[in-house]
Amino acid sequence: MSDANPTVQAACASNSLESLKNAIPTASTEELNSALCDSCASGNVSFAEALLECPRTDVNAVKDGMTALFIAVSHCYLDVVKLLVDHGADARLKSLAESTSSSHSNTEPIFTPLHGFLRPRRERQKSDPLPSEIFPELLSLLLRAGCDLNARGPAGETVLHQSVHLNLPYTKLLIESGADVNVVNDSGSTPLHLLDLQKSEDIFQLFLDRGAKLDVKRVFDGRSPLQCFAAGGQLGDLSLFRPHVSSWGETDAKGDTLLHLAVRSHRSGSQTILELLKLGLRVDQRNLKGKLPLHMVDGPMEWFEEAVDILLAAGADIEGKDNQGFTLLAYTMQRAVDHERKITCLIKRGANVNTQDYKGNGVIHYKRGNGHRGIEALEFLLSIGIDPNMANYEGNTVLHRLVADFASFSDESEIYFIQKLLDAGLSPTQANFKGQTPLHLLCHQVSEYMFLPTVAGDKRAIDLVLDAGLIRALEIADHDGIRPIHLAASCSETLVARLIDLGADTTAVTGDGRNLLHIASTARQVNIVGLLLEHYTSINQLSLVNKRCKNGRPPLHDACRSGRLETVSLLLEFGADVNAEVEAKFSRGKTPLLVCCEYAKEEQRWPVHLELPALDGRVSAAGILSKDEKRPNLPQLMDKKSRNPIRRLEVTSENDTTNVTGVLRALVAHGATLTYEPSRMPPMAEAVFSGSEELVSELGRLMKQHGLEPMRFPDFEHMYLTLTSRHLPDILGVCFSEFVSDHTVARLLLLRQYNALAEGLEKHADAAHVQIALPGILVNLAKWGYTDLFKRLGDLMADPSWINGGVNRFKKRLMPYLLIAAERKVPNLDVIKVIVEHFKADINLQFQPGIEIRPNLPFQSTIWLRRAYKPGESALHYFAKGGQWWHTKAVRYLLQHGADPNLQSTNGSTPLLNAVHKSLSESHQRKEIIKILLEAGADPNIPSHNGCSPLSLATYDINIFRLLLENGASLENCISRVMFTTLDNLNLDMLSLLLERSIDCNTTTLQKEGNIWYTQRFHDDRNLTNFTLHPLHYLSMPKFNESNTRDRAIKLIQYLLQQGADPFRACSDETTILHHIFEHGGTIQPFLEIPDLDLERRDAQGRTLLLAASRCENLGTDSFAVMYPLLEPVPKYIRIVAYPEGDITRAMTLYNRGADITAVDHAGNNTLHYLVAGSCDNFAGQKQYRQTVETFVRKAPKLLHQVNKEGKTPVHIARSAEQKWALEAIRNAGVEIEEA
Repeated sequence: MSDANPTVQAACASNSLESLKNAIPTASTEELNSALCDSCASGNVSFAEALLECPRTDVNAVKDGMTALFIAVSHCYLDVVKLLVDHGADARLKSLAESTSSSHSNTEPIFTPLHGFLRPRRERQKSDPLPSEIFPELLSLLLRAGCDLNARGPAGETVLHQSVHLNLPYTKLLIESGADVNVVNDSGSTPLHLLDLQKSEDIFQLFLDRGAKLDVKRVFDGRSPLQCFAAGGQLGDLSLFRPHVSSWGETDAKGDTLLHLAVRSHRSGSQTILELLKLGLRVDQRNLKGKLPLHMVDGPMEWFEEAVDILLAAGADIEGKDNQGFTLLAYTMQRAVDHERKITCLIKRGANVNTQDYKGNGVIHYKRGNGHRGIEALEFLLSIGIDPNMANYEGNTVLHRLVADFASFSDESEIYFIQKLLDAGLSPTQANFKGQTPLHLLCHQVSEYMFLPTVAGDKRAIDLVLDAGLIRALEIADHDGIRPIHLAASCSETLVARLIDLGADTTAVTGDGRNLLHIASTARQVNIVGLLLEHYTSINQLSLVNKRCKNGRPPLHDACRSGRLETVSLLLEFGADVNAEVEAKFSRGKTPLLVCCEYAKEEQRWPVHLELPALDGRVSAAGILSKDEKRPNLPQLMDKKSRNPIRRLEVTSENDTTNVTGVLRALVAHGATLTYEPSRMPPMAEAVFSGSEELVSELGRLMKQHGLEPMRFPDFEHMYLTLTSRHLPDILGVCFSEFVSDHTVARLLLLRQYNALAEGLEKHADAAHVQIALPGILVNLAKWGYTDLFKRLGDLMADPSWINGGVNRFKKRLMPYLLIAAERKVPNLDVIKVIVEHFKADINLQFQPGIEIRPNLPFQSTIWLRRAYKPGESALHYFAKGGQWWHTKAVRYLLQHGADPNLQSTNGSTPLLNAVHKSLSESHQRKEIIKILLEAGADPNIPSHNGCSPLSLATYDINIFRLLLENGASLENCISRVMFTTLDNLNLDMLSLLLERSIDCNTTTLQKEGNIWYTQRFHDDRNLTNFTLHPLHYLSMPKFNESNTRDRAIKLIQYLLQQGADPFRACSDETTILHHIFEHGGTIQPFLEIPDLDLERRDAQGRTLLLAASRCENLGTDSFAVMYPLLEPVPKYIRIVAYPEGDITRAMTLYNRGADITAVDHAGNNTLHYLVAGSCDNFAGQKQYRQTVETFVRKAPKLLHQVNKEGKTPVHIARSAEQKWALEAIRNAGVEIEEA
């Protein structure tokens, strides 16, 4: 279109009124209406006027669901609004909400133009009038145009609701214009419910003058406006409300009175509580939870104390309890904000610190928070006389509660709590009313977190609490005869091994006669069964394998019922009686084979869960007694629908791999009889009665193989249960004829239809689509231990090199079969034997990045990541890390079949290095694996690429270290690393061994390798040149000066000093070891104990120890420097410790021992030059530094006048650093600053 005939849109875009007028005659109605709405949005009055002059333009035009008037009002263009109203715009017409994200979007129009004004759609310009200035005229125009003041928004709110809620300056005019003051929104709130009385007292009076009601209760909390004012602390002295309130005793939906609400919101100086009490509100009235007004007291200390005193003076019972039995003191402890002062306040007023709730729990039972705050809370409770032995009504002490949660602890302060309580005299053998000691509860739930390594050498987290005293309950049985090791046997191999090492009686039985093999077999804990069988062999107690419980069942019966083939195989291997019958009085003639019929019922006892390595591995003990219907479980359960194999898409845990058909075959192979006495029910009848399709089908096959007839006569139930097995192969032959679905394969595995799956694939084995699908199927079979099926389907592979890794149907590289088979927790050696011996896999195959790993996890825990394959690692590398009982056997097997014990991964790690390394996950068979590797030729002198040798990694365990030395490990090339890892592990025995081998503790030093210091607690000091790290220096550094390790570090420091370590040895060109320690906050206690310590010894900068100590900031003599993590992995957050009250400065300590305070260094600085420059923000620390400065100034005033080589006195330095505390200290010493 030419410029002579522009469109309306083009005219508006060019901002040309003349062009617009020329375009209007030819424009359509839709174009005119759209242009009008755009003009309203831009505030162009002349354009809007020109458009409205055309009779085809609709003054009530709508665009995007909004009327022209709504648009103009929401953009605050008063002139446009006036124009529209003058042209007859109808303000009764509603618009849609602007936001499409609202839950009320896409509904009918509900917003009036006035709603639009309260929700402006553009930013106000500086030249624009304030909205409050134009509102009166705007409201008048809209009312003239018919706007409904009481129209509701999406939540039932009117403009008055919005104005009051947002504290807008339109409320008064809206009320005066007729807005309904008692209209309620969808939650039942009137505008008065939303009023902030402190900001709008005059508006409140206007509301009441217009008839607003104070007693209208809203829906969701049952509160009236009066109660809302009380909850907001806005009642004041009640004078505003007295003329309008007839009843002061109303309660809200929770039963709270005005007194409850006022107490919760009390502010210092408020008269509300006093006035309400005068009106007769009772301090003993309870809400629906039984809470008294006193229970509502909270807030800052001043408000708290004032409210408590008012209520107590009115007769409140400080020991009053709510429905749970909580007193105010109990609530105060749980809120944990300023609890020390508040509880002290309550105790002074008669509160019982040993109060108990209706479960018997005292305040010491409640959680106190984590970290330093939690530690302080516990120490405070013990200091005020709390009874640490208090037991609740289940007999549990706080120690029971703490250890019950130990598996899921998120903070190492839990360990401190336990140690502190035991030190306070709490008995570790005290039993609850079930007879359970804290150790029982510790063993009841287990996780990998419990075995995290600590900074205390070879100690794990659990060792710290066991060593603190819990182990004293090792042989105590509860009222059911259950000992801690019985609980451990159902859920943790690592814990069982630890308890055995600590001397637990492994022959003990429960009250119903079950031994550890019964329990572990029931819990499907194959590795624990293997561990126990080897242990029983070593102590000549293998007869326990056939020991019967009081129900007459040996462990093999429980293993067969569980369906765990690997457990059954182990028990049979170690002599279990394959035809042992349950005693007649319990279940006449029931052999292990017949017990397999109980498998279907047993399967229902097991929760279905996802087995994710990213979890903490937490498992709860269960299945200890014969009558126990529960089974060990992980906390993340799948929904009930997922239990159905048809609905699930893949094998997710070892509970999916139980194999009762394999159990049947194993039993028969070991001599189980399939015949039966005529007087007894036939095995097939038992199987049919159990309703298990897989059991009936497999038993039928076995009986036919042995020439026996499964059923003498045709039987409907038998034929029905075998229907699937008889016809499924043919169905799969059709299903797999053109495509093999991974989901179908997974479902067949879950249904235990192994034979049908194999037959279905064998029918089309040569087809390309089967060959493409097989590699992915075989990976899952290797991962989950389907030995027979893996071998059978592996034989179908056409490519002979498939065994060393292939690709899936999407051409992604798959995890090599040997490597993925090694990852299984349940013993998988049978699969590995097939891979190695039958399919001739490369036993030294190394892991490479970029392969497809199943399952593909969204996240992984640090523990899992540390254990997972690293680039270049072989199966032997993986097994060398240990962790499961069967790993030792796997290591021996791989070595016997040609695995290279010296194969290095990408980072240079060998299997021996992996075995020696102190990993995050515990390996109870570590020493045995190391011994096997060494016997097979592992070289103990091969370091990793970063220089770590087996010896340097083994310093946490002197026995492993000696084993390496005995097998040819050389110290010559790794003396420094060995020395400093010994110090990292705080291993005094190791240190003694090293020094006995003539290693010099003064010349054995460590230096930076490239840009790295291979130490845990020192990384660099860039202010020093030619820095060399000495053993004595390292142990004394600030990161050892912390609560978890300082005592042990001091013992090593003392030993080094006894062996001739020189504390004045130079550590750099500038200073010595001891000067550096005093300056930087290291541990100084053992050096102060040296009788003839030379306090005036100077470093290369001319500084005495006093001058060096004067440079130490924020740290006293005995205080800790940092809070260092107790548990690995490190580093975590390493925090500076606050300066404790009463700890004198290091400079003062040296002065008290006779140090010369007049000493000056080469730069002309005396002690005051350094002290006044120090930054100490902590109140307690600043107090000590102030006292030190005052003392030194009084003793040697001349120090203030000394000028250093930069021409500065101490006063100059204090002023330039704005150290007000230092200048005040000088004045307090009696010296005028001007004089100085």
